[in-house]
Amino acid sequence: MWENPEHGPMPGMEPGMGRGKMMMKMMWDKLDDNAKKAFAMQMLDERILKKELKIKYLEHKIETLKMMKTWVEKM
Repeated sequence: MWENPEHGPMPGMEPGMGRGKMMMKMMWDKLDDNAKKAFAMQMLDERILKKELKIKYLEHKIETLKMMKTWVEKM
């Protein structure tokens, strides 16, 4: 799909790589080491925050289910 029949695949593209991944790879290659480290730290912080929020959501859900259980037991 992204191949030019006259010149072959687009520059920087590897087998099985979509356009978005290719663009990210090209951008990643242009970053210096400090920028790569900052970007990696930001991505890790986002993943940690997402997991923490998921845990808080599940804790709230458990508390709600326990409240429902006690309410049904009192009936």
